Amino acid sequence: MTDPEPVIETRTNRNWLRSYGILQSETLPGASQSLADARENVAAYVLLAKGRRRPLLMDMRSVSGALDREARQYYAGAQYAAVVSATALLVRSPVGRLIGSFVLRLTRPLSPIRSFTSESEALAWLKGFLE
Repeated sequence: MTDPEPVIETRTNRNWLRSYGILQSETLPGASQSLADARENVAAYVLLAKGRRRPLLMDMRSVSGALDREARQYYAGAQYAAVVSATALLVRSPVGRLIGSFVLRLTRPLSPIRSFTSESEALAWLKGFLE
């Protein structure tokens, strides 16, 4: 598979726009995210989205670092929801999915978000949010 174009790499993520209009973000192995990192990633989504609100596939299968409280709140807030219409979190295991669901209930994001272990199921769900 060739690399998608363009790719915007931040300190914590590789970000690109898939050919059919879904944003994709892949968390880099071992990356921990602060509020500054969350803002940097959302700025990348803004550039890639080209003025449209788009769904996002967040591949978290290689995550081993922490996502701090301020970063979680930013991803749940208005600036994120203005760019991202829905988020599918792609996790490694059913346990990761359970933990993700618990964290989501605490955060209460403004745009829809779900955890998946299957990329094809995540993409099928996200396609319902293409504008």
